[in-house]
Amino acid sequence: MAAGLAQVAQKVKDLDDAIADSAADRIYSEMASYVDVPRNQLLASVRTNAARAVEVLTTGVIAEAEEVPESRATTRARIDQNVPIEDIIRAYRISLNVVHEAFIAEAAAQELEPQVTLEGSTLLWQLGDWFTTGAAAEFRYRAGAAALRESFAASSLIRSLIESEDPGPETLLKARRYGLDFDRDYAVIICAAPGESGSVRGFGHGEPSVESLQAAGSDGRRPAVVAQMDARIIGIVARTPRAVSVPVAIGPFVPLSRITESARICENVWTIAHRGAPGAHSLTDLTWQVAIPGQADLNSHLIDRFVLPLRPDTAAGADVLETVRTWIRTLMNVKKTAEMLHVHENTVRYRLQRFHDTVGIAELGMKELLDITWALAAFDIDES
Repeated sequence: MAAGLAQVAQKVKDLDDAIADSAADRIYSEMASYVDVPRNQLLASVRTNAARAVEVLTTGVIAEAEEVPESRATTRARIDQNVPIEDIIRAYRISLNVVHEAFIAEAAAQELEPQVTLEGSTLLWQLGDWFTTGAAAEFRYRAGAAALRESFAASSLIRSLIESEDPGPETLLKARRYGLDFDRDYAVIICAAPGESGSVRGFGHGEPSVESLQAAGSDGRRPAVVAQMDARIIGIVARTPRAVSVPVAIGPFVPLSRITESARICENVWTIAHRGAPGAHSLTDLTWQVAIPGQADLNSHLIDRFVLPLRPDTAAGADVLETVRTWIRTLMNVKKTAEMLHVHENTVRYRLQRFHDTVGIAELGMKELLDITWALAAFDIDES
């Protein structure tokens, strides 16, 4: 680096006290958020900034942000003093502007070559970018750490409430701190966490998050408490979340003292709902289907009787089973089944006849329809 630039840098260093006082005065006058930052601390920060600028002007080298953590340390201290991140960066720019003004004045006094003066100015603006990078990294870290602590606290509270019928006084106190009202009704919800395979539909842009489900499950007077717990999002909500784009299981609304009941039913609903259509699914919606996972022997018998003979691993067998499934869903309406599957009505009749012949049904009564419906639902759960 040119000797002239180093000489000017030394002159700037000699103005340390004046630079610190001027920068501090500007920061206090322009930003109310710095009112709680003691002047001696602010002066120390400005002097550190000025010393870094002098070093950069002298050496022509800007260290990596990770090598010199002062930007992160300053940001950490100011965040603890409730200064917004944008004001922290702006305050640094103000102090750097004061240093730059001193540099330009001394460069003119020393008759520094214009090109060298430009090089010095460029270094100082690059130094500003260096501080911004470090400050932003610290802010992201602090925000992430705070979010992690909040998530852990929320999940701990949810787990304590839904797993214990007699939560202790500490849990009850935490619940009240979260705004839960023991005189009102709540329900437990479950859905797959982003990126997890608990649902046949993966999470994508605009799909539920902890924050969106918490907002959707609050009713203004009663906030919801929602957290990601392993591969699922679980929450205690004051109202049913609407317009969600993935399947969400919800238990019945009960007093908070009986929330374990809602959690138990919600878990049963989730065994079926996780592969269903987007939206909220309750015991009222699924009724008998929630009993399927607990009937292993019956499931095996009915699948062997009504599903496996069709060889569902083949395209033809899968087509027949989907036709039967749709036919039952449309209340045995051949025309509607054909419309939903985009096939001819005769194709529907052919597949139904093939099903009838393959499984050997003598007559199709209420019992047989129930058996077939149960068999198809059990097979779908087994496959998922």
